[in-house]
Amino acid sequence: MLRKIVVFFLLLPLALGLSGCGLLNRGGAARPAEPLTIAYSVADENRDGNQVIKRIVQSRAEADEQVRVTWRDAGGDARRQEQDVERFIEQEVDAVVIQFVEPQMGPGIVRRLAMNRIKVVALETLAPNAPLDAYIASEQVRSGELQARYVAHNLPPGAPGRVLVLAGDPNDPVSRNIVQGIVDFMDGQPGFTLDVREHPMADPRRAAATVEEALAAARPGAVLAVDSRMAVSAAEVLRRAGVTDEILTVGVGAERTAAESLVAGEHDAEVDVRPDLLAQFSYDAALGLARGGHWTYDTQMESGDFTVPARLIPVRLVQGNNAFLLEEYYEDLTRGGAQQGEQSSDQQGGGEQGQQQGGGQEQQQQPTTKLKITTRDGKTMELDVPGEIQSIEAQQQEGGGQAGGQQGGQQGGQEGGGQDANQTGGQ
Repeated sequence: MLRKIVVFFLLLPLALGLSGCGLLNRGGAARPAEPLTIAYSVADENRDGNQVIKRIVQSRAEADEQVRVTWRDAGGDARRQEQDVERFIEQEVDAVVIQFVEPQMGPGIVRRLAMNRIKVVALETLAPNAPLDAYIASEQVRSGELQARYVAHNLPPGAPGRVLVLAGDPNDPVSRNIVQGIVDFMDGQPGFTLDVREHPMADPRRAAATVEEALAAARPGAVLAVDSRMAVSAAEVLRRAGVTDEILTVGVGAERTAAESLVAGEHDAEVDVRPDLLAQFSYDAALGLARGGHWTYDTQMESGDFTVPARLIPVRLVQGNNAFLLEEYYEDLTRGGAQQGEQSSDQQGGGEQGQQQGGGQEQQQQPTTKLKITTRDGKTMELDVPGEIQSIEAQQQEGGGQAGGQQGGQQGGQEGGGQDANQTGGQ
């Protein structure tokens, strides 16, 4: 009896401890751990690359019940990004992946997060002198090298060796790295001269004005842009001037509009910075740091007093003949391509309107529906209607004649007869 009492008192504290700590539920199973929270703060969600990143990151998080993702768009506003970071701190997130709106504000943001024991992954932009836990970016210097290499190998004989470089904001380290790649490669290429122009906020309108000025002065043989939007604006200026085939254009980013221009033959090449891989590796880095405080990196970058573990994503040059590589992000690049559709209409001299008026080859190949009508007094008539009938409406008119003719004319005009059908019905 004494032995049972001793055993009871020895086991009692253990039982009380387990129930008090809440480690077991009523069924005796261990409670699941709280999910980790990874917060993303991007500079501008409207960029196509960031849309790709968002889609992949959210898909990864949905497949993992132990991870929760918070997504914030700064909309190009550095102050808003600071406010979002303060919310992350209040929410006690485990890791933050941040694409800085203004890199010079990065050190202060990173220190605030680090002081609250939140892991920080910089995406694409390396903040100066900041205690980052990870840095994920595309090979920016290599992007510039690929642009310059394309020009050196594809500039037509006799074309001017002047290369206009549309650089971005003076404070943007990504722009500086791309320009560095262009300059380093062109230094060893005889016969080429570089004209580098900076554009605050990488404004496409200012880039277009720069190209117009260049055409009016000394025409370049090629235009290189550190940003897809500036490349598209440059290509549009060249298209309006009628010199698309005479001047090469190469951009960085491979956003959808630029990709459609490649397919339309209005733009020569784009460097794809692989947003799909930026998404995968930034997520892996944040998750590894949140779970165990470490992640798999392949290089290191210097940031003032700090050495930052980093992973650089390989880039690739995409041209019109292999633009299908970009359909992984955007699906069909010819669907909804406004520029391509407008150009085709102009070249064919009338586009859709001409096809409606002239009958068009496509309409002639449409299936025909045979319509059989029987009246109350037993009369029947048959009509061959081009295309597929969606609905039929019968209206009884007194006197027949003009009203019936107008209704028939409108139907004919909608279904394939155009202007001629309306006139016939009216008669």
